[in-house]
Amino acid sequence: MGQKKPSLRSKAAHLVSDITTVLLNPISDEPSTPPKESPEEEAPETESKVLVGPDTSSFTAFLASLLSSAESSDHFSVQPEEPRARTEEVASSSSGINENAGRKGLFSRGKQSLGKALQKASRMGGYRDKRSHPRSDSDLTNGSSLSSHGPMPVNSPKNSASQISLPAMSEPSLLLSESFRGDLYASLPAVTQGKHWVLLYSTARHGISLSTLYRRSLLCPGFCLLVVGDQMGAVFGGLLEAPLLPSSKRKYQGTNSTFIFTTLSTPPSIFRPTGANRYFSLCSPDFLAIGGGGHFALYLDGDLLSGSSSTSETFGNPCLAHSEDFQVKEVELWGFVYASKYDEMMALCHAEAAAGICRW
Repeated sequence: MGQKKPSLRSKAAHLVSDITTVLLNPISDEPSTPPKESPEEEAPETESKVLVGPDTSSFTAFLASLLSSAESSDHFSVQPEEPRARTEEVASSSSGINENAGRKGLFSRGKQSLGKALQKASRMGGYRDKRSHPRSDSDLTNGSSLSSHGPMPVNSPKNSASQISLPAMSEPSLLLSESFRGDLYASLPAVTQGKHWVLLYSTARHGISLSTLYRRSLLCPGFCLLVVGDQMGAVFGGLLEAPLLPSSKRKYQGTNSTFIFTTLSTPPSIFRPTGANRYFSLCSPDFLAIGGGGHFALYLDGDLLSGSSSTSETFGNPCLAHSEDFQVKEVELWGFVYASKYDEMMALCHAEAAAGICRW
């Protein structure tokens, strides 16, 4: 390895020592002979770190020791190779940053171009959809606030009676229209779907009698639909479970499949059990009631001429009629039978109507 070059401070120390030697020593005409080199004099020339303490034997030595001690205590000595190395590192790092920035720039430009292409394609697709599905004049006059690229509202078709294949009825109803029957048919239990509707009781055909209604409910065990019409034009009622057995005890009948309905709203409102209690139907010789818990949801007196309706805890319903107390116009009770047993059931209904025998 080569020798270490003397630092600037050591050169300055030698320069000061030479100047002081010239100024302090007397000028002589005699030629000066070069002094012999000694290990003590070589110490300031080679390495100033050999000196342990300041040499005060002469002013020159004192200055040399002072400068050398200051040089050794300075931890921030400048080396000529460091700035070049640092500049190379900075240059390399800056070049790496520029290279990464260039890559990111290319990547971002690629994303932007891809996004523009997708946006253009979506706009072209939306334009084609508009041409293939033009908006109607009603949509234009309604003043819709939807943007041209926003989703268009979809109107779900209603399940009307024309879209549902309704089963046959034994005879026309005085209270149920085809559209209303379609709404009720969609809410019936699955066990009644596809069965024929048989008119078990009607005040217009079988007389105004609650006992007759109870008796004819024995003809078709299972679910039955009670429909009531008042003098104000409201139609309401409920799905019950036959046979309806009258009892002098306040013993409720039915299951969670029971529900009530009314036509005061469009479409008709259907109220199912809330789970608060099990007061589904109450058959008494003097009245027929549906729901309970404070008030009956529907109440019919023994002569089927008047009734009442109010809020019940069983179904959480409002008043089913126009007023809580109403006058009855018509009452119907419908049963459900399979097509294979329809003729047998009709024959039984006619025979029972002719006999008029109470079977309990």
